[in-house]
Parts: sequence; structure tokens; C-alpha cells
Amino acid sequence: MVNSAIQFSTNYYTQNFPQFIHKSKLNHTFSDGKTIKVDGAVADADEILQNFTKNIDVKFSKVSEITENENGWKVNNFFGKQIILSTGAFPQILQEPYLKIRPVWGERLDILSDSILKESFHKDISVSQTVQGKIRIGATHFRNILERTADEVERENLILEAKKMVNLKNVEILKIYSGVRSASFDYFPIFGKMVDSKKTIEKFPQIKNGRKYPNSEYIYYKNLNIFSGLGGYGFSLAPYLANLFSENIELSDSVKPHRFFSRWVKKSGFTK
Repeated sequence: MVNSAIQFSTNYYTQNFPQFIHKSKLNHTFSDGKTIKVDGAVADADEILQNFTKNIDVKFSKVSEITENENGWKVNNFFGKQIILSTGAFPQILQEPYLKIRPVWGERLDILSDSILKESFHKDISVSQTVQGKIRIGATHFRNILERTADEVERENLILEAKKMVNLKNVEILKIYSGVRSASFDYFPIFGKMVDSKKTIEKFPQIKNGRKYPNSEYIYYKNLNIFSGLGGYGFSLAPYLANLFSENIELSDSVKPHRFFSRWVKKSGFTK
């Protein structure tokens, strides 16, 4: 899935935002020390996101709840026939006990260096090729932390890890970025219709005793989807999965939320 997403998204960005995508080879080192060289790219995240919103009406509003009516969904003073929840690792607006999205907080750096890198490198962290004089290093991983204060030690550790992979001379930190990714517990993205756990258990009470039912017979919320859990592959997975979704191509069960519902029922203490 990741390989397909990287190929699709790299082509998509190249066609639509060629000035904001920088291709190069990526040297990927695995935990056993084996290194492979693959096609890679660095995306200018802020610029791409800003261009995504051109010619689209974007409105910002703090949302505490959503309500369903006969015409669709009400979100504060807005109405929509269809709704996609994509709030990431932040608290879910629609609570379902089987959906648990964990935050992974991290920090990355833009640096200057006398070293000019023509390729990118990845092991525990990533070091980009030199783009417009800058090298990007990151990111750290602090699981199940929604927010934390960055410190100098963390930045020094990032640079030390980068220097283990490449020879960086005369490093100067230009800018520090920090934020939180949303991650699922099985590391696959979460995209698709949400199971209404209460109504599904009411329909199939024997599910509590371990009886299995086809997920196509579960009760789902109408006109509601969730799109989250992309982890560190958001810029690759998001366009790829969104394209499949927009073309009404059936998404793989490995990304659909119902996979968590069946596991939750099994582990929640219902079954003996």
C-alpha cells in the first residue's frame, strides 16, 4: 500500500505542483543494516497545502459535536449531506469505543550545512537531499503524547542521529517544526464508513458470545466516513486513498474502520 501510495502521490505532485516536489534517490537502511536505494522525493508541505485550498471555500470553526438529521449532518451552523471526520489524533467528535487513534508527537529541523547532499537517507530518522540550500532532518517519535515542549537536547539528538548517516559539516539550525501525527494501533490508515457499535450489537446480540457476522451486515452511520491514522505517511497515503475514494473504488478491508470493531467486541469482555 505504501509503495503504491508513494508512486501515485509523487506523480500527482509532479503533475500539479512541480515546483514544490524535489525528486532524488532515497537510501533506506533497515534495522538489520541492509540498505536499498529507491526513488524518493521531498515535498514542500506548507506550499502544497496552501495550493490545495485554492478555489475551494474553506471555513474554520471549533466543533464540539455533530448531529444527524434527515438531510445529513449538522456541524455547528453548517449542514452537509456527507461528512468525513479527519480530526487526526485530537479527541474524536463522534465517540466510538472501538476506534482509538493515538498521537505521535515529533519535531524536525531545517538546517544549513557546508555539506551538499544529492540524495536522501533514512534509518530511524530521515535526512533529505539539499533543497534550495537547506537540509531537512526528522522526525522524533513520542507516542501517546498529544503535545510537549521541545528542548535543546532533542534537537541535538536529531543532529547526532543525522551525522551517523551522513557527513554534515558546520550545521546551523534555521527552523524548528513540531506537531502531532495520528496513528492507528495496527499502523494501517483508517478510512471508510464507521460502524455504529450500539446498533450493531443490538442487531446481533450473539456477537457478544463470539459469533461472527459479515461486516457488510453491520450497522453503519449514514453518510459518514472517517479519514485518519496516516502516521508519518500522510503526504503519500492521503492523495492515494482520497483518489480511490473519490472514484468509488472499493477500499481494502485493511484500512476500513470495521476491523477495529470486531477486535473490540472480542477483547471487551463480552465473550467467554
